[in-house]
Amino acid sequence: MKPKSFALILLICLATVQLAQAADVETFVSPDSGYQAMFDFLDGSGASIALATYTFSSPEIMDKLLEKRAEGVAVDVLVEKSPAGGVSDAEEAILCTLAGHGIPVHLYDGPARYMHAKYVIRDGSSVLVTSENMGTTGFSPGGDYGNRGWGAIVHDEPIAEALHAIFEEDKGFSLPFECGLDNFTVPRWGSGGGYRPVFGRELYYGQEVKLIAAPESLDGLLSLIVSANSSVSVEQYYAYQHWGSVKHDTVDTAPNPLLEALIDRARHGISVRVLLDSTYFNMDEEKGVSNLHTIAYLNSIGEGEGIPLEAKAIDLDKSGLAKAHNKGLVIDGETALVSSINWNENSVMSNREVGLLISGESAGYYARAFEHDWSGSGTGYGLGLVPAVASLALLIIVVAYFGRSRGHVGGRLRSRLSLSRNHF
Repeated sequence: MKPKSFALILLICLATVQLAQAADVETFVSPDSGYQAMFDFLDGSGASIALATYTFSSPEIMDKLLEKRAEGVAVDVLVEKSPAGGVSDAEEAILCTLAGHGIPVHLYDGPARYMHAKYVIRDGSSVLVTSENMGTTGFSPGGDYGNRGWGAIVHDEPIAEALHAIFEEDKGFSLPFECGLDNFTVPRWGSGGGYRPVFGRELYYGQEVKLIAAPESLDGLLSLIVSANSSVSVEQYYAYQHWGSVKHDTVDTAPNPLLEALIDRARHGISVRVLLDSTYFNMDEEKGVSNLHTIAYLNSIGEGEGIPLEAKAIDLDKSGLAKAHNKGLVIDGETALVSSINWNENSVMSNREVGLLISGESAGYYARAFEHDWSGSGTGYGLGLVPAVASLALLIIVVAYFGRSRGHVGGRLRSRLSLSRNHF
């Protein structure tokens, strides 16, 4: 835990949870329409851009920020100082390029465990919130490769102001980025994959939108689940069957309150479906906690008690997706959560996270996206043939590049790329 007070951050969180507005909402999902939504949003800026992300590895988004900066738009970037595994050399090259062109880059060093939010504020009047980091897997140019993620653009000045207050608060806990590279080139690669885009962007008017933030988002998430009258649909990167110590705790000693709330809803006759990522590191049978164990846990209760509770792993081989990186849910087909909040203890209780609760016709968009992923999924898992090849090619390109241009960096980069993905 970083030794600084949570007091002001918590005050801001409590205020923003209550903020509800009738706003215009543009919906999108990655990889289908995320890239175009992001770039049109950035391209429409005329005065300012404030961007926050856990990691930043997209050369295309970097290019757009540089373009807007050259047009006179004020650009501010906030990233996590110490993501799991450290800042990669590819990301450092991007941050060096931004800083070298006069864009302030801030490294979050505040009281939250991680600055894990992913959002953009444009001209103080519109916001883009997403489950995806600013990288190629989150925003692939072709839309045919990458993660499943949800995003939304909200045109509403009070919500933009509230989110900007969070941005400024976190920036106040940050350190200025200083480039440590002498010679560097930002690596670029073609994405290319086997995913076939399905969902375009859609615009809805007069939707009810609430801005939510973590840390301490548990009560709000539990209230959302408890509000369900007919159905709960959850799509998550991962959800551990219990919290606490991986080795020493169990469902009995440290239950995951979010999963237990879902089980309770199912016991009251509410249809509950949970769709989780199925990449190998999230389906490890030997790990104390993993999506594999969570799926078995939920299904054993659903089948054993005869209640409407079912869990699946997304079929990445069939879908062509790189992974299911989403952190969303839909309640009764009428309210959707678009957020950066993973269902682990750190994310819910200790991280800086940001999300949007969207109620109205627009929630049906995310419900349809969930149905699409659910209908093509089962108990199998894997990276997917084309995504696997693309990921391997990307790894080879990046390692080869840095091994050639900065020989002493290659080993460091390889070690970073092999670290746990569970914090992303």
